[in-house]
Amino acid sequence: MSPIIRVDVGWVLQIQSAITPLNVPIMDWGSLGYMADRHKFERERGVLYYEETAARAATFLHSALLLRPFADYNLVIGWACTSQYMHVSGESLQVKDDDLYELAGSIRSQEADLRSVAQHLESWRAA
Repeated sequence: MSPIIRVDVGWVLQIQSAITPLNVPIMDWGSLGYMADRHKFERERGVLYYEETAARAATFLHSALLLRPFADYNLVIGWACTSQYMHVSGESLQVKDDDLYELAGSIRSQEADLRSVAQHLESWRAA
């Protein structure tokens, strides 16, 4: 079983500053907070709701695309957080750009829910 990694808004902002141009404004701090905290939601104290690593990682991409906390680059930032979360959990991903863009379109149109995003991540795990 992979270690359970918990991150916060500072972690998301660190990734954002490393991969996007400077001064990408945050449009909604509440959405950013939700994006950062959603992966560690507990159904009861000490019991994570999202048990699988892929499900926890999927929360970053899903939340970034639906809530759009940043003025721009929500796909880039959401994907970077998702990919990094999987990596630090010991489960790196390999995905074709076209497959990621197709998934992003499905999330934006609300055709892909969080479960679907997690299933995609599972299928993209590096061998």
